[in-house]
Amino acid sequence: MDEQVILIIIDNILAGIAAFLAIVVWVKTRDVSWIFIILSVIGFYVSIIYKTLLLFGIVVSYSFIGINISEMIFNYIPILFMITALTLKALKNMKR
Repeated sequence: MDEQVILIIIDNILAGIAAFLAIVVWVKTRDVSWIFIILSVIGFYVSIIYKTLLLFGIVVSYSFIGINISEMIFNYIPILFMITALTLKALKNMKR
């Protein structure tokens, strides 16, 4: 098997476990910052799935002026959710 395929399989398994645990935690949480962390984990899982589908040629990537729009969205949405979560947590801690 190709090394890239093995790495994508490991990525899918680990990201799937993380997404499953995030959904389990989501049911029990009421804190907005935790919800954004959970959304970040799920967004990361969606990013891994997109990369897998792209590798096997099932989906195509869209680019505009030389910038790969789809890949940019799938890569940066989880990071933006994480930044939002950490900002909300910092603001909440500063109020104390």
